[in-house]
Amino acid sequence: MTASPSFHSHSLVTAWAQGSRLIATAGRDDFLITLSSGIEWEPDPANLRLLDQASKMYGWERPSSVSEMILPTACEAGGYNAADAIERGLIMLGRARKRGTRFSGWKHTYFERMAGEWQDKQGYRHSFRANKLLGVIEKLNLWNRNAEAACYIHTSLDSDTFRTRGGPCLQYVQFRAHGENRLDVIGLYRAHDYGNKALGNLIGLHRLGRFVGRHTGRQLNTVAIVSLHPFADHKQRLLNFANHVAPVP
Repeated sequence: MTASPSFHSHSLVTAWAQGSRLIATAGRDDFLITLSSGIEWEPDPANLRLLDQASKMYGWERPSSVSEMILPTACEAGGYNAADAIERGLIMLGRARKRGTRFSGWKHTYFERMAGEWQDKQGYRHSFRANKLLGVIEKLNLWNRNAEAACYIHTSLDSDTFRTRGGPCLQYVQFRAHGENRLDVIGLYRAHDYGNKALGNLIGLHRLGRFVGRHTGRQLNTVAIVSLHPFADHKQRLLNFANHVAPVP
């Protein structure tokens, strides 16, 4: 039995590029790959602009926009507690939906699925389950600092239907607390588009981990994604994109 490919780097961009080169290889049809990264790469505006420019050059979706579906940048503003920061993210996505901006066609983004609420184009708020993201933060703050804990959020909903490919792909997010102040984040994808989504997903999970860490007094340690059915519709374009951004600091 052949082991499933796994790639690790201190930089999430490098880890994604390594996995993308494998997927872009002619004749490869892996059903499972794993990417993991440390926190060396910083998702600051300058780095995000470089990635967005490259994605536009090769005809892929912008990683910065994809990452907003997991944790909106509005949540990162300082001076807010976890509940108020999450509320800022919900308002930001609601305003984007009202304006009809890109990706506003999503009824529930992954962030809204974790928060259990969404705001429609008319500004009305809809609550469909408990705020799991806030619940994870509250539990990690409640437990002993030395506790080994694995808190998880299932992002699928009862309304999701069976399908071959396409979103929603993120099914599960796990927050692993260990030591006195470390935190790992793992995301499971039932299908994964490595040209349009995977890099932005890694950035979003990195941002999500930093968010939970900031509100629980923990340091993000590792971000990982488990990709079931990884694919790229245009392998050469993916390879060119991966080679272009691999050196991004």
